[in-house]
Amino acid sequence: YLGFCSIALAIGLLSCTEEPAIVAVTSVALDSTSITLTEGDSQILTATVSPSNAENQKVLWSSSNSSVASVKEGVVTALKAGNATITAKTDDGGKTATCTVIVEAKNIPATGVTLDKTSYEMTEGDKFTLTATVNPENATNKNIIWSSSDSSVAKVNNGKVTAINPGTATITAKTANGKTATCKVT
Repeated sequence: YLGFCSIALAIGLLSCTEEPAIVAVTSVALDSTSITLTEGDSQILTATVSPSNAENQKVLWSSSNSSVASVKEGVVTALKAGNATITAKTDDGGKTATCTVIVEAKNIPATGVTLDKTSYEMTEGDKFTLTATVNPENATNKNIIWSSSDSSVAKVNNGKVTAINPGTATITAKTANGKTATCKVT
């Protein structure tokens, strides 16, 4: 009888000291599968590991193109125009979820335009070229629209001025967002 009790007690103790089963990760999901950002902007991506009671909830983050978009602990930062894929990978089981990031160029408006000459005297048939400088230097759209106040006196084409007849005309350089600079041609 004593031997039987010892065996029963030993079995009973073993069943009381069993360790609970480790809950493994089965999947990971992101709260967004595609985002669009402008250069310099950031957005937080949230990774949800399943099941919620999985023992190891650690997620490793990476970017397919870290010069376009970087990621640190789920915070995505747009660096330059282009595309990147952000990946969340579980430490347990290597489960992955991805988010496509489209980074658009930041629009920097022109704040002004200047011409290398503000006045110029010409003789009929003469030609000269005006140079326009758009500010700031990193403005997104540096296109210039050229015009003459009197094309019978002076014509302008891409900054190249041609004297046609005696008189005066104002040559205007205008940015796409309406900033102007002028040169009086006599």
